[in-house]
Amino acid sequence: MNGKDEEFLKKLQMAFRSEAEEHVQAMSSELMDLEKTDDAARIKELVAAIFREAHSLKGAARAVNLNEIEMICQSMK
Repeated sequence: MNGKDEEFLKKLQMAFRSEAEEHVQAMSSELMDLEKTDDAARIKELVAAIFREAHSLKGAARAVNLNEIEMICQSMK
């Protein structure tokens, strides 16, 4: 990998870190909400939202070659 490629990958990884934090915070919040509700429609909505966040995080991890994170997200789906 040449210098420009390494620099580009570092920028992607920094962007991933920020994006990953947002996805993890959203999933955490949705999981806490899930614990607090008995409403079937709300449960369905929250589970779908968690899966969307995991899917987005998986794609972002794939873009920066973070295979372990990608595999964890895949297992959540």
